[in-house]
Amino acid sequence: MRLLIVSYYFPPAESVGARRPGALAAFALQQGWDVRVLTTTAGAGQGDGRTLVPEDRVIRAEPSPQLPRVRRIEAVPADGEVARPVPRLTRLRAKANRSLVRAGLELLVPDPQLNWVRPAIRAFRRSAGDWRPDVVLVSAPPFSGFLVAAAIANRLRVPWVADYRDLWSVGNEYWVRSAPRRAVDEKLERHLLRSVTACVTVSEPLAETVRRTFGVDTHVVMNGIDRRPPPLGSVDAAPVGGGPATLTLAHTGYVYPGRRDPGPLLEAIALLGDDASRVHVTFAGEDHGIVDVAAGRAGVRDSVTNLGYVPPEKSWRIQADADALVLLMWNDPRDAGTVTGKIFDYLQARRPILLLGYEGGVAAKLLRDRGAGVVCNDPAAIAARLREWLAVKERAGRLPAVPAAAMDGLFREDQLGSYLGILRDAAGRAHHTRRPRSR
Repeated sequence: MRLLIVSYYFPPAESVGARRPGALAAFALQQGWDVRVLTTTAGAGQGDGRTLVPEDRVIRAEPSPQLPRVRRIEAVPADGEVARPVPRLTRLRAKANRSLVRAGLELLVPDPQLNWVRPAIRAFRRSAGDWRPDVVLVSAPPFSGFLVAAAIANRLRVPWVADYRDLWSVGNEYWVRSAPRRAVDEKLERHLLRSVTACVTVSEPLAETVRRTFGVDTHVVMNGIDRRPPPLGSVDAAPVGGGPATLTLAHTGYVYPGRRDPGPLLEAIALLGDDASRVHVTFAGEDHGIVDVAAGRAGVRDSVTNLGYVPPEKSWRIQADADALVLLMWNDPRDAGTVTGKIFDYLQARRPILLLGYEGGVAAKLLRDRGAGVVCNDPAAIAARLREWLAVKERAGRLPAVPAAAMDGLFREDQLGSYLGILRDAAGRAHHTRRPRSR
């Protein structure tokens, strides 16, 4: 089978969006498939440069023309500094930047990566030569990749499959666009899916949304745990620093305004009274100033360390060293089908997970079924759980590790075998109807 994977993000880029297509490409190669990848130059120099897919199988196209990058202007003081009034001109520039970002999100259809579409199509035509895929797979977001995959597949008269890591116009993350812009994107999405052979997404609720909205055959292939050796001695060893009476929690990854709220956790720590000093939370990842504001409002700044962005290796170390891990999700029924890739990183660390999010969602069920964590949203309930963990920490010096059996069937390779079956079926269904385009 000859497979073309179209993905804006691809290893060695450190973006979480690169993991799923990167793992699929490597797995397909291991199974004897003839794989080519069409991606961007963005992130190609990140990480240690290693990838499981030989670079001669990767076609990288540079976006053109280059769009201006809008820098955020933050008024957050450095450690030990006193916040100073922000000059009026700086405030005006920050407001203008935010307006420019909003305008760009409204005008760049389907996304700011639109400038990659034409260069990607040209790069494939130039580099592929006589090589012709049996099936084209596109992984998104960004959804500009759908335009690339559909154009190549339609020109070559081969089937294409759409992989939704998140949903597009009908997704719960679609809250930064206006209603008119949503209508534009839904119309474009509906038009593109008229030629798609099948869709794939990460949970059954999301798959059902695609089926119901667009009438497209849609399958579920979860994300999975990326096998890697855990840091030495991390699963059951005593934590680094803090002492046996200090409960250490960690959250790694983005904190989004309005959707991933650390407030209930920090309010719960405040409810502990004198014991609040025995709980410490480390946040590692971009947070847009949300954590600092929430900690100040709860009066627990001394219980919080905010590291900002850290590289993946340090993120994994932080996870493994913590007593428990905090997973922030949206506490809303519209988030029922979201299964963030972070949950699989956390499972690999084998630390108990505290999920703040929708209790009836797929992620919450996964944690409960696997005995890997608890779901709490009320500060009082969270405080009660923290007291229980403090008692265990006081008695044993460390919270028990999540059983290794909790990861059974959740590794990437456990999911990707069925993915190749979906792609093989898509190629087979379209084979008898394909007609080579005359030159």
